[in-house]
Amino acid sequence: MAQNSQIAFAPLGNTVVIPASTSASTGVQALVDARFDAQAVGQYRIINSSANTVFLGIGPTAAIAAANAVAPVAGTPSAAIVLVPGAVEVLRFGRESFFSGLASAASTVYIVQGEGM
Repeated sequence: MAQNSQIAFAPLGNTVVIPASTSASTGVQALVDARFDAQAVGQYRIINSSANTVFLGIGPTAAIAAANAVAPVAGTPSAAIVLVPGAVEVLRFGRESFFSGLASAASTVYIVQGEGM
């Protein structure tokens, strides 16, 4: 595991807002700090500030992120990451990833890139 994943999370960029509602939002990009270009990946702190479960879609383009923001159902898996209400996660994705959200009602997810856990 890389050394920068062993430290407390330190934000290294601006926080972006991912709106989520009953249809997947347009994908929003959260770029990783340029000094991590060689790694081609970055860490993101993701916060679901709503009272709703959000299905977070991630992809290399806005369209793919929106297409991945799908709620899984029995027998039909989904590429979405399930964010329960109030979830705070630190996850690792490609450095130029786009994010989209789907929820049962208007919800907000905040994402900031950085390093550490």
